[in-house]
Amino acid sequence: MKLQPIYHSLGIRLVECTAALRIHLTKIVESKPKLLALISIITLVVFVPLIIPHIHRPHLIYFISMHVASIAISTFLITASLLAYRRTRSTKILYTSVGFSSLLIVELLFLLEVIPGTSPAMQRGIYVGLPHMLLLLMLTLFGLGVLKVEK
Repeated sequence: MKLQPIYHSLGIRLVECTAALRIHLTKIVESKPKLLALISIITLVVFVPLIIPHIHRPHLIYFISMHVASIAISTFLITASLLAYRRTRSTKILYTSVGFSSLLIVELLFLLEVIPGTSPAMQRGIYVGLPHMLLLLMLTLFGLGVLKVEK
């Protein structure tokens, strides 16, 4: 029975911390530059293990960094367009966000193709036509988003 006030106090602190975190995340989501910075940092942290083993190969660092930057940008664009869709419920914006998702998948495939050791597996079938089909899908979805007339 003596521990009950401690658990109650911890529960209150947890609710307070959760509310503060929610407010802080809301401020980040409302600010596009802060959202881009957060997504870029998270993407960099996730993909740094791919970059470090190739630190002495500048050409690989360049290509891997280029694809990681593209992944960060496409993730930001997906997030921003989904936030806009949540606000507007516009199917045009939904098409655009799915198009950006297609771009993200293509960049992930290209990143796998650049990393040594994954290329033979990619060339057996995945890399042959899939990125081109996904890019065509992306362009189609962007076209639908631009040409769709909402009533």
